[in-house]
Amino acid sequence: MSMRVNTIVTHLRAEDALTLIEFLDQVREVLAQTYGEDIRAMLQEASQRKRDRNEDEPF
Repeated sequence: MSMRVNTIVTHLRAEDALTLIEFLDQVREVLAQTYGEDIRAMLQEASQRKRDRNEDEPF
């Protein structure tokens, strides 16, 4: 899976910024309901891989 990088406008009016934040909160909720278990598993695996790599590195 590759990550896409998108450029967004960062010069918003406060009202537009609030609308965007509310929209992102809704998206987060829907994604968490739909993919929450899979995302948690992926994060746990990534965390374990990071711990494994750090254990292999000397001080």
